[in-house]
Amino acid sequence: MAPDSARAVLQNLGVARERIAVRITAPWWYRVGAALSTACLYVGMGLLVGRPAPDSGVEAVASSLIVLGACVAPVVLLWVLHRSTGVVIDRYAHGMAGWCVVMVSLLVVAFVFQAFLHVPFALAAAGVIAFVVTYDRECRLDSLLRQRVRAHG
Repeated sequence: MAPDSARAVLQNLGVARERIAVRITAPWWYRVGAALSTACLYVGMGLLVGRPAPDSGVEAVASSLIVLGACVAPVVLLWVLHRSTGVVIDRYAHGMAGWCVVMVSLLVVAFVFQAFLHVPFALAAAGVIAFVVTYDRECRLDSLLRQRVRAHG
């Protein structure tokens, strides 16, 4: 292969990597949806923990929020993300351990406050914190994915 042809191929490869790096970035609505999904879990649990008397209406709302946040929203969000970007990639293969530790720790602390120390809305407040942490994690994952694609293809 001639040197000019090789340079052209390498340049095209660089352009293709940059296009993919831009395409794999999740839109704002995905990051907000993932963060809301996580917050739903905390709010749903908060409706159940520390209530003085059972109430089937509250239990139904709480259960719906938990199922929505844990099962429905993540699957739907990933499906819509893949359809909108045209790129199927495992966003969560790396960069999740720290987030999981923070989320479980936050859940334990908020649960203790609400269930045992009788601090009302501790889990809902933790849900707000979980929203912010999850949104930030999604932004960081996008950055990590872009760097990987640009560096390795």
